[in-house]
Amino acid sequence: MSWDLVRACTVAIATPEGNIQGTGFFISTQGHLLTCAHVVESAGGWEEVRVNGKAVELVYLGNSTRDDFAILQLPDYQGNAVPLSVIFEPGNQFRSIGYGRLDFPEGGTIEGNITDANRHLGFSNLLMLRLRVMADSQQIIGGYSGSPVFDIQVQAIVGMIAAYDNNQGGLAVPLTTVQEYWSDFTGLLDAESSPELEFPFFDTTFYSNCYKEVDRTGGLVRLQAPLQWGKTYLMNQILNYASQQDYQAVRVDFQEPEKELFNTLKSFLQWFCASIARELNLPDKLAEKWEGLLSANSNCTDYFKQYLLPAISSPLVLGLDNVDVIFQYPAIARDFFPLLRAWHERATTNQIWQKLRLVIGYSRADYIPIDNNQSPFNVGKLIEIPELNQAQIQKLAQHLKLNWNTEKVAQLMVMVGGHPWLVKKALSKIAQRDLTLIELLQIAPTEEGLYRDHLLHHWLILQDNTELLQAMMQVVTINSPVRIDAEKSSKLRSMRLVKYIGNDVLPFCDLYRLYFRDRFGL
Repeated sequence: MSWDLVRACTVAIATPEGNIQGTGFFISTQGHLLTCAHVVESAGGWEEVRVNGKAVELVYLGNSTRDDFAILQLPDYQGNAVPLSVIFEPGNQFRSIGYGRLDFPEGGTIEGNITDANRHLGFSNLLMLRLRVMADSQQIIGGYSGSPVFDIQVQAIVGMIAAYDNNQGGLAVPLTTVQEYWSDFTGLLDAESSPELEFPFFDTTFYSNCYKEVDRTGGLVRLQAPLQWGKTYLMNQILNYASQQDYQAVRVDFQEPEKELFNTLKSFLQWFCASIARELNLPDKLAEKWEGLLSANSNCTDYFKQYLLPAISSPLVLGLDNVDVIFQYPAIARDFFPLLRAWHERATTNQIWQKLRLVIGYSRADYIPIDNNQSPFNVGKLIEIPELNQAQIQKLAQHLKLNWNTEKVAQLMVMVGGHPWLVKKALSKIAQRDLTLIELLQIAPTEEGLYRDHLLHHWLILQDNTELLQAMMQVVTINSPVRIDAEKSSKLRSMRLVKYIGNDVLPFCDLYRLYFRDRFGL
């Protein structure tokens, strides 16, 4: 398993006296070791670094405020190397292991999410991955600098932890930075990490329809799709396009803030304003401009109208990702979403608001009651990310130089349907020769398969909702369409666990049918 390999290739970076300064991991079978430049500096320089008690050689030493990484080499190394990838996707889960904690002498494991990828002023505008550690995991503290960021969905290392961030998570140097500054790195990448795997899922017309809306004054794009269906990927494509047009592009992930910020509308909106100002490289002026006598909504509106929008010379394309998180806080949602609608409508008459273009990513908009005249979920341009059809999957297979006939495509679609992420994962592994199609079909719905974390996530969601759990049991019990309560079928369909056959439903694909039947003991 890839994680077992990562653990085996991760080591403590210490001084000759045995004082652990951080962590590193082997990225080649020739003994190349990646760690942070500041870890090497804290050890007293590379001459003082010891790995497994042995001295190392210096290959590359970056600047801790520019490209905070170092490449060391352990002579006579005989061992494996971690899987590497320069492709990362915010929203994916990560796992890491670090040394230096007295209570975890064999290395402490942490888990969480890659929440964002942005320039970070504290590192002289260095591109950093933002990491959010799950509440029940160990915090990132001293000793985790240089730890690998193992992307669970990609099944490869995508970055290296470099700093602690506001007692909530951390910042990581992506491997794209290593690739940029150390020319030999590209030769270590395997085929799966190639940009070729940034699949062109749909034709240019699909993407151009998204881009046209952000070119329009006061534009609003709604990206509606279930878990791991490609919302974040598409949002990033739109924001990348916006940057190419010299617009200001900012992505706000509502999975990022701690729960306490949702306690009041004021604390939430102040975090929202401060986050956007930071991404625009503007100073925080909340203390100066937030007036106590005005409502939180009015203050937030004024902050945009009088400060943020006038401070920039080009349109602001604001990506709001995972807004479903806000649905858990009805008191916040009932004020925040009408606020977005009001800003959108002001663009028709007010020039300053024409600079604001919104991209909203969500799964469902009917979790809370919002008046249709105040909802942002029924205006602008709705982009529903569709399933892939047989021809598109055939094209993706050809893109990866898989000589597949229509029969093989059909076999894959029976197992995973046209689910973009499930298809991408399968084709990637098969193109890499990690699995054959037959092997993939055999283990896909099991704990051994490559979809284990995806399936477990859905299972945990269902366990939190007894009615949906029972409804899903009805659906997978028999092999023919079944009639269940309309509200439950709608919710299961929004998760893409089922599909409609008239007024009845079937499992979306055999992956879910087989996995959940086994879970239910059927």
